[in-house]
Amino acid sequence: MKPNIASSYRVFVFFLVFCVFGAKAIAQETEATTLLTYLETLEKKHNVRFSYVREEIEGITLKKPTENLASIESELLYLRENTPFHYNRINERYITITKKENTGLLCGRIIDFETQLPLVGATVISNDNSFKTITNAEGFFYVPLQNKNTAFTVTFVGYSPLTSSTATLSTDCVALLMLPSVSTLEPVVIQNIFTKGIDKNTDGSILLSTAHFGLLPGQIENDVLQIAQALPGVESVDETISNINIRGGMHDENLLLWDDIKMYQSGHFFGLISAFNPDLTKRVTLYKNGTNIRYGEGVSGVLDMRSKNTVSSKTEAGIGFNLINGSGFLDIPISEKASLQVAGRKSINEVWESPIYKNYTQRIFQDSEINNAESTQNNIGISTDEDFSFYDFGTKLLWNFSEKDKIRFNFLTIDNSLDFTETLAINSQSKTSKLDQRSLLGGVSWNRSWNDKFETTILGYGTYYLLDAINRDIFTTQEQIQRNEVLETGVKLDANMLLSENLKLQTGYHFSEVGIANTQDVNLPRFRNYEKDVLRTHTLFAGINYHSKNGKTFVIAGLRGNYFDKFEEILIEPRFSLHQKFLNGFAVEVLGEFKSQSATQRVDFESDFLGIEKRRWILADEENTPILKSKQASAGLVYSRNGLFLNAEGFYKVVEDINSANQGFQNQFRFTKAIGNYTVKGAEFIINKKSKTFSAWASYVFSKNDYEFETLVPPTFPNNLDMQHAATLAGSYSWNALKIALGLNWHSGKPYTTPLKDAETTTDGGLTTIQYNPPNNERLPDYFRTDFSAEYLWKLSPTIDAKINIALLNILNAENTVNIRYAIIRDENNEVSVNKVEEISLGITPNFSFQVLF
Repeated sequence: MKPNIASSYRVFVFFLVFCVFGAKAIAQETEATTLLTYLETLEKKHNVRFSYVREEIEGITLKKPTENLASIESELLYLRENTPFHYNRINERYITITKKENTGLLCGRIIDFETQLPLVGATVISNDNSFKTITNAEGFFYVPLQNKNTAFTVTFVGYSPLTSSTATLSTDCVALLMLPSVSTLEPVVIQNIFTKGIDKNTDGSILLSTAHFGLLPGQIENDVLQIAQALPGVESVDETISNINIRGGMHDENLLLWDDIKMYQSGHFFGLISAFNPDLTKRVTLYKNGTNIRYGEGVSGVLDMRSKNTVSSKTEAGIGFNLINGSGFLDIPISEKASLQVAGRKSINEVWESPIYKNYTQRIFQDSEINNAESTQNNIGISTDEDFSFYDFGTKLLWNFSEKDKIRFNFLTIDNSLDFTETLAINSQSKTSKLDQRSLLGGVSWNRSWNDKFETTILGYGTYYLLDAINRDIFTTQEQIQRNEVLETGVKLDANMLLSENLKLQTGYHFSEVGIANTQDVNLPRFRNYEKDVLRTHTLFAGINYHSKNGKTFVIAGLRGNYFDKFEEILIEPRFSLHQKFLNGFAVEVLGEFKSQSATQRVDFESDFLGIEKRRWILADEENTPILKSKQASAGLVYSRNGLFLNAEGFYKVVEDINSANQGFQNQFRFTKAIGNYTVKGAEFIINKKSKTFSAWASYVFSKNDYEFETLVPPTFPNNLDMQHAATLAGSYSWNALKIALGLNWHSGKPYTTPLKDAETTTDGGLTTIQYNPPNNERLPDYFRTDFSAEYLWKLSPTIDAKINIALLNILNAENTVNIRYAIIRDENNEVSVNKVEEISLGITPNFSFQVLF
């Protein structure tokens, strides 16, 4: 039965009303504030940035307006009338502040294009040597009025020289943006799509930025893995957050990086919650094709997740909770050159089992020994109790020990723990099975800008994953121990050189040593199996980034060479990306790549833990488990103009040397070992119309995904992940501090295999097995889900915000079947029959989060 959640709605309503009146009461207490605090409030409220000399602003007090000023223009008018400063609107985001007494000087401010932070000590020299100056502590420089038509050049180490004229300056301080020199040829954003924080780049990748993110249907936090699934071609066949299928690939075929370190675990709560803390993960680059040459080990997709990488100048903090976990973060400056980031989450079900926790528990354990439909001991009373918890903790130390050198220290730990206790009713005998799953990773990186044309980055890292389980049988003394350990250490070296204004050389080296161990230990009958494999890989890569002077042509091309010393094998992987603009708003994209992967996950149904955790990492041995290899090509048309975005893309993808043991077959091939491939071909379509407050979008994906195993009969049949049609229709609206989003998700059912009619079982040598039809001969019913989200940001005080989110998953309570399999059961008379086991999706699932931001 689904948990009854109606009574909890009263609690939510009471809490919301309490927050509303509490926020208003606090806000009314403050009549006056400092100008500095008021400006920080406006920056958050209107998503703008003020440029000023801090010493001039500090100490100025301001009486808050008596009426609510809805627009930034009305706020600026109020400030002009009540403070001794000029407020000049440079563009939609940038506003400069100067003293009214400085009207006799032309003023400019030098800003870093990427970080929007001022550059201190930049040199400003006129071309005729009539003046020379440097920028102050806030990036400002001043020029006498008599030089108002003079050309000048701005230089700063690590940045491309900026040439301009004093004719562009004014007394209100014009902002001039400088590009980091070696980064000037990085992919350029085409347009923000769907909602704020999702951008499509000219190299075909998608950039997800969680700072000031908009809102997507069903979103309760800025969970990057959930956000990624809003994109066409990125699905979750089993409806989880962390198990992502990109263009028909398995989840383990994706490369997941956290601050450039590979992750072997992606989820809490067995995939229903992402393991990556939204308070730490600020930027994600997603590749479906045309992957940059520096990325390897992922034949399907790449998700490169990054934490904030700039030294903080002020303290930011937050605490909050939702109906699953509590969380907190702190970003604190240590000095002008160093800062520290800390963030963590912890499950709260030990204190209170919320309705969403009960829904998640029902969803995860419905097809397991915890709720087993196949038990042969159904006539014996057994009571069960599960105790589940999780946490994650991450920290990052940033140190800019010189203008040219940046040091970063990273650490992240993720942990899941499950205790499952069974108790016999007849004698109260109890036994507890345990499952622990954890990850640890750390790294140290050094970035140096040698000059304005050459920079290097070196990273040393280690990442560790452990799955440790002990399964105790309540009816016997049997104990089964299972362990899966992964340890990877390595070094990455990246170098970028500007060869010209339009051409950049990208090159580097990556050494990794991966060790994977699998243990299975059973006491009755005594059995122990231990396997460990180690693989060292040396990788060199080099490529060219080019963009034309007219800004219409973008090309990235390169080669990646991998040497696997254990097999003495070399794999060469070309990568290519072309973006060509034409006419007015149109562009053509052509992408291609070869990739490989040595570590994959085996699906062990015969030795899984309670039917919950079935996957074990294994390493290629080039005998039973070869190295995976993929090839992909795609071509598409893009249109972006006046808030309208259109994208149509066709793709063809082949993944070779897959192992049938990794595919999770639940039919006649369940215990069969074979090597084959799968081919996916299809097309993706997006249409998105945006205005200042509203965004509506629709997407559709058609694909055909087929296996080919030469040694199986039949050799060709539909892939287990073959969803031929998928569509999304959604929209979001924002009004001042309120955001709402509503979306519909539909896809056709994936295939499954049915038993033969009237001949479901056969017995050979006393062993009864199921006789199946041809593999994947039927399909699940269509999947349909409607999600809703709302977010409101309260200003509790000039320095404190409160953010409230509400999300409703599957608001129509549609009952979707996400998997069907068949199992043999015996009744009390030992009669054999075939049982149909259906795995049902989440029903209506509300969630609520409250966060206080300082």
